[in-house]
Amino acid sequence: MIKKIAFVAYPTKKIEESKRFWGELLGLKHKFDHTDDKGGWSEYDTPDQKSIAIDGFSPAGSRAYLALETDDIEAEIARLKEAGVPIHKDIWDNEVCKMALIEDPEGNLLMIHQISAERAAAAAAASAPSSD
Repeated sequence: MIKKIAFVAYPTKKIEESKRFWGELLGLKHKFDHTDDKGGWSEYDTPDQKSIAIDGFSPAGSRAYLALETDDIEAEIARLKEAGVPIHKDIWDNEVCKMALIEDPEGNLLMIHQISAERAAAAAAASAPSSD
C-alpha cells in the first residue's frame, strides 16, 4: 500500500554543483547524503518538511520523478506486476532503502520506495516532540 509521497527526485551528473544550488542558493535544509558505486544522493527538506532528492545514479538526460513510499515494497511490486504495470527496474536495495521503478501509462517513471527500518526509526526520533 502506498503511504505517502516520499520525495521528488532530480537527476544530476553534477552532484556537488547541485548540492550547492539546492542547499546554499535555494536555502533548503540539508537532510541526508549517501554515496555508493552507483553515484551520489543528497536530500533536502523544504520549509513544509517535503523532501527533494538530488539523484546522481540515473542515466544522463533522465527527467525528474516522484517517489511513493510503501511499507512493503515486495508485496507492492508483486501486486503491480500482477496488474500488468510495466516494471522499468525491479527492486534493488542500497541498505538505506529499497526501490523499484515502474512506468505509468505515458511511460513516465515513478519510484516505489521503502525506507530502511533503521532510517525510519531515526527519522521518527528526530521529529518526536522534546520532553524538555
